[in-house]
Amino acid sequence: MKIRAATFNIRNSSAPDGENAWPVRRKAAVAAIEQLDADVVGLQEALPDQLEYLRWRFPKYEIVGAGRDDGMNAGEHATVLVRPGDWRVERQETRWLSDDPGTPGSIGWDADLTRVATLVWLRHRNGTTVGVVNAHYDHAGEVAQLQSSRLIARWISGSIPWIVMGDLNSTPDSPPVKTLVDSGLRIAVPIEAGGSWHDFTGAVDDDRIDHILVTSTWTVTDAAVSHYRPDGRLPSDHWPVVATLDLG
Repeated sequence: MKIRAATFNIRNSSAPDGENAWPVRRKAAVAAIEQLDADVVGLQEALPDQLEYLRWRFPKYEIVGAGRDDGMNAGEHATVLVRPGDWRVERQETRWLSDDPGTPGSIGWDADLTRVATLVWLRHRNGTTVGVVNAHYDHAGEVAQLQSSRLIARWISGSIPWIVMGDLNSTPDSPPVKTLVDSGLRIAVPIEAGGSWHDFTGAVDDDRIDHILVTSTWTVTDAAVSHYRPDGRLPSDHWPVVATLDLG
């Protein structure tokens, strides 16, 4: 039983990106998502106007996740897209990466911004349930990054298989990622696959801050950083990361 999972920071539409602004590259972003051929995709930085466009372009997908500002629609979302097929959303919730995870808009520790994780329980058509966490860690607060990993490690304790993914703003050898590994997760995509953040340069060897980690129940059959540029257009300032996983 397989699932193909991907994470992709699509860069928010309010950023002053000039020739790389969202209206210019949104078709490329959709093409990049399609090219991943994933059953479940975790997106970061998605604002309401971007979600409206994505719902139009992926009308048959289940698209879940709440806005970080109010727990409803306002602000960036850690959105999860689930492709129609073998998997469906059983339940989902958004939690805040703070010492008060149930309070919309709460900011954790030394974080610069409000940050969230979307937890989704997926049920396979054969009845098997797996968990997915899509997270976006703070870019500045080192304590917040570490505490976010500690929160997630507690949230995924239990018997079901888990996939943890997202823009963790942390490299593979950093304390936040090491904390997840120490909790029993392993990094699915090998370091030699290349970097994931490139700041609209197109570089493939910059920092890997976007990750997919899995519990020991999963076998990774293939994994990569996608450097796909539809018609030469950069789809975001991050490259997507994707892995095919097997429960056997």
